[in-house]
Amino acid sequence: MRKSPVQGRSQATVETILEASAQILHREGEAALTTNRIAAHAGFSIGTLYQYFPNRDAILAAMAEREQRRVLARLETELATLDPADPEPAVRQAIRTFLGAFRGRHGVRRAIILATLRRLPKDAKDNASLAEPMLEAIEARCAGHFEPLGEAGRYVLLRAVAGAVRSAAFERSPLLGTEAFEEALVRLVMGMLRPIPATPRRLPEGAGN
Repeated sequence: MRKSPVQGRSQATVETILEASAQILHREGEAALTTNRIAAHAGFSIGTLYQYFPNRDAILAAMAEREQRRVLARLETELATLDPADPEPAVRQAIRTFLGAFRGRHGVRRAIILATLRRLPKDAKDNASLAEPMLEAIEARCAGHFEPLGEAGRYVLLRAVAGAVRSAAFERSPLLGTEAFEEALVRLVMGMLRPIPATPRRLPEGAGN
């Protein structure tokens, strides 16, 4: 963003621009999302829009960031109800939330994510960052109940999950958004998690004699 929306009026302007963009994506698709179209739909001059965003890619990035905050807040609430000693329900809920954008054909969130994916560099590190919030939520909820993945484990897992989702999105695979695809990702993540062995209980001295 060119201008940080500190004051309430500026924040309202940014929210109006983002909401107008979401409505255009939902009704007309990404091809119709131009800065002129957004400004007109939001009721602002193009000059006002350019005070905050240099181009439509910056608007898409802001929309993706806003959507990610909403998703992570919802995921945190959902994971709080699950038993941290049993990681599979947490893994399943995290992946289900991560894939939620791809269920259905006309979701705004799906359009935002696909547009963002198309603009990401082909650098594997940038692609892996898509799945990092999901993994961090799992690790935070289940900490102490499975062995830390370590640098190598996180490296492999993040790229495996993000790579599978990115490929399915670009290939327009009918698997994306299905229960079978979700299940395959759950099995992938669970295969990397190792429960911490229970500490054997020590018997009192003289017991068992």
